[in-house]
Amino acid sequence: MDRILSGIAGEYFVAGELSRRGYIASITLRNTASIDILASNGEKTVNIQVKTRCTETTDGWKMGSNPLDTKQLNINIFYIFAEISSDPNNKEIDYYIIPKNKLNEKVEANFQENLKTPRRDGRPRTTRLRIFRINEYPEFQTEKYRGNWDMLFN
Repeated sequence: MDRILSGIAGEYFVAGELSRRGYIASITLRNTASIDILASNGEKTVNIQVKTRCTETTDGWKMGSNPLDTKQLNINIFYIFAEISSDPNNKEIDYYIIPKNKLNEKVEANFQENLKTPRRDGRPRTTRLRIFRINEYPEFQTEKYRGNWDMLFN
């Protein structure tokens, strides 16, 4: 599955899931920085950035190559990480709903620590790409984040 198409599919899957649960979900235009979906329960509105990964091609979600903002942002900003399969017969989709503040802090700290350790061949690490691999963060694999759509509006 093409990376751009899987990203678009992830946004529509998330918007569809929000709508199915009775929330208002609006996908933003492509040039809206860091916000893919605006969602509301009628009383509260949240900003959502969707990250999608295809389970057959990658083990993590790309977070970009710029430092992740770790200052305390608006509390109504969330990541929703979608795991989809390129196999049309595999209809299961996993979602992780995580506050942006909490995740950025952990991923950036992990990235900075990783930069300090040399590669296996002894050379320094030069990558700038931050990748969120759920298996490296056991606290985010729990039911508190996996499929917990209520987190958005509590």
